[in-house]
Amino acid sequence: LGVSPVVLDEDIRLDDRFLAPGYGQLNDATVEAISLLARAEGVFLDPVYSGKTMACLLEMARNGGPGRTFLFVHTGGTPALFAYGESLTAAMARAPSD
Repeated sequence: LGVSPVVLDEDIRLDDRFLAPGYGQLNDATVEAISLLARAEGVFLDPVYSGKTMACLLEMARNGGPGRTFLFVHTGGTPALFAYGESLTAAMARAPSD
């Protein structure tokens, strides 16, 4: 199209710290992200992708985020909420509430 790229390579940052302990397995940061967004915005995140991605975004916003803009694209994942119902319910019961 003859236009300059809007997103440059240096604009993209990869961070895999929030993937542990593994695919679809909950960690504390993911539980916090899922709970926070559900309570604050009524948005439900799954523990496989969007919950872990939001956990990373929250970390980035808290540590070095002032003055920066973040975009989170929620692409779905609602069916995973049913597949992980028991583990999410147990994790939410253990999670501290604000």
